[in-house]
Amino acid sequence: MPPDSPQVDPGAVATDLVPSAEGPPKNNRALLWISSTYFGEGLPWSFLHQMGTEYLTAIGASKTQIAATSWLHLSVTFKFLWSPMVDVFGRKRTWVVLLQFLLGLGMFAVATVAPSRNLRVFWVMVATLAVVHATHDIACDGFYLQALDKHRQALFSGVRTAAFRVAMIAGASGLVVLAGQTNWFWGFGAAGVLMILVAAFNARVMPHPAPRATAKAGVGDEPPRAVFWAAYRTFFAQPQAALVLSFMLFYKLGDIMMFAMSKPLLRDIGIDTSHRGILNGVGTVSFIVGSISGGALIARLGLVRCLIPMTLFQNLAIPMYIGMAVLKPTFAGVVPIIVAEQFAAGIGAAAHVVFLMQRSRAAFSASHYAFATAVVALASTFSGAISGPLNEALGHPLFFTVAFVASWPSLILVLFVPRTPIEPAT
Repeated sequence: MPPDSPQVDPGAVATDLVPSAEGPPKNNRALLWISSTYFGEGLPWSFLHQMGTEYLTAIGASKTQIAATSWLHLSVTFKFLWSPMVDVFGRKRTWVVLLQFLLGLGMFAVATVAPSRNLRVFWVMVATLAVVHATHDIACDGFYLQALDKHRQALFSGVRTAAFRVAMIAGASGLVVLAGQTNWFWGFGAAGVLMILVAAFNARVMPHPAPRATAKAGVGDEPPRAVFWAAYRTFFAQPQAALVLSFMLFYKLGDIMMFAMSKPLLRDIGIDTSHRGILNGVGTVSFIVGSISGGALIARLGLVRCLIPMTLFQNLAIPMYIGMAVLKPTFAGVVPIIVAEQFAAGIGAAAHVVFLMQRSRAAFSASHYAFATAVVALASTFSGAISGPLNEALGHPLFFTVAFVASWPSLILVLFVPRTPIEPAT
């Protein structure tokens, strides 16, 4: 994103969102709907990947089964196959609200199965929910890129990440503690109630931005099939595509491996479910502070100056988990490690979000951002899935050392990847 002045894409931003002398009230309105929509994006992710992991951990599932939740990322990995539908059919706003209601109902369904510990039915339900969640991600991210000019996309990048993480506090901390104190029916069921409330709220507060014209991509009034192919072609034909895609693939590789086995590590050093829920909340607050700080820095200084130091900061925090695996601290000793590592992760996430947005062309905002996040999800799926067997084979200290080594390619690629927007200032 440009470091100095706002950029507005003509026809892409609703009148009430265009920067003006009356900017602060409009910024407040944007802050409201960005927070609510990305809370709605974060809660299903937390439900699948955090609450699901905690549920399997609590019922005594093996590390391999726990790591298998990473396969749920396959829906995000392959969402590019149907992402152009969100650009071509209907309005992104409608997609967001409708899918949030469906997600809430799906969470209720999982809640009814959880007490029986019928894992076969559980996996079928969460796999279905993962597909709905991935489609919702497409719509939510596409709407964000449609409704905001480039300057505000960077300015609010930390806010959207923070709202996502607030949802993680609700899921991984509040609802996990609720499940630990009662049972998993109430934990999963409360998530369903919260999701439906979010959908109702977003139906009221989300703006009605003007749609972006696909004519900018040279497809004009072509039939949907042509628009689908144009969406794919314009993303993969970007300058230095191989370098960009490689960086997307490796950026969070070490962090993903570390996250996949963080819950088993805490369990094995004596941290129970309720205390893990508290740690989830403390860590998420630290992540939010980091992500908002990172987004503000990028909006002020630009990604050109921020991407390299922020990438280093994120990945050089991974060795803290090596120390935790070796020293096996008490709960009081774990807290500062979680706080420091999650702050670094928040800084890195803010840079990551802006980088992915810079690789998305305005005419295909939903499709292109879906392609970018699909590449990231590819790394999440396979690195997370192999983390369980690898951890069982190596043990915690050596495994987290391998996770740190897995972050090294990103530290090299960041020196060469393009850091300016794919589309110049308007």
